[in-house]
Amino acid sequence: MSSTERTFEVLGANFAAKHWPNAEGYPTLALHGWLDNANTFDLLAPALPELNIVGLDFAGHGRSDHRPPGVHYHSLLDVQDVLAVADQLGWTTFRLIGHSMGAAVASELAALFPERVESAVLIDGFLATGGVSAEERLVQNREALVRMLQPAKAPRAFPNVETMADRVTQATDQSLEAARVLVARGHKEVDQGVTWRTDPRIRFPTPMRYTIEQVDHLIARTTSPALLLAARDGDKWYQGEIELRQQSHPNLTVRYLDGPHHIHVEPAYADTVIGEIRDFWQLEPEIAAAS
Repeated sequence: MSSTERTFEVLGANFAAKHWPNAEGYPTLALHGWLDNANTFDLLAPALPELNIVGLDFAGHGRSDHRPPGVHYHSLLDVQDVLAVADQLGWTTFRLIGHSMGAAVASELAALFPERVESAVLIDGFLATGGVSAEERLVQNREALVRMLQPAKAPRAFPNVETMADRVTQATDQSLEAARVLVARGHKEVDQGVTWRTDPRIRFPTPMRYTIEQVDHLIARTTSPALLLAARDGDKWYQGEIELRQQSHPNLTVRYLDGPHHIHVEPAYADTVIGEIRDFWQLEPEIAAAS
């Protein structure tokens, strides 16, 4: 099952996406993680042929436009962009697959617009605070404003994409094979070789983030079922709040799986993730086997 490239214009900005089409399939939006891109679903999407999947590059990521000068990267704007793309696709309701930051955006979207989301699969991510207090949030607001008024450093250049992928393996828990997949869509050519397409401002502090009380109130608004696939060797910053989210969320299933944060990109673990998704959405196993 091959993908095609799509472009969507949202409020004057161009958003790139990969489309794994099935005109008769369930409308599904796939949302990638922080600093990643739509290639993160290259193993999952072809193994879910019953779905009509559009994997979006978030603003500042992959092949999508960067935010304008002075505009912060904020999950609320990501939710707005995803809704705009769904509207352009003509999808009144849809399913969600999100990884990491994309899973946090998916859980926020499902809570803010429960009438639009049929169900969601969240891969090692969820809307959370990481234990940051309300007072610390105020400090973050100040830091975000100060940082935005400072120039962003140009991303580092590498001689070639293989060196770039190797650097990813040094900085994260990804294998070289998984890193190559993301680097393939996440790089651009420069005089010195290749560098990241990603907007360096994505690393700036984010203002106006939710407090833990707001997160709990928000998640309680969710009406659609969700499956959280938590990687045992994955991100710990959100996992300390999983029990709280289970208390707030009316229909959340949590499964702990062996594997790293990019569990769905790693060939050694992707089949397990695919199986969990197929079971959750009750997809016919013989269809996957025949694809």
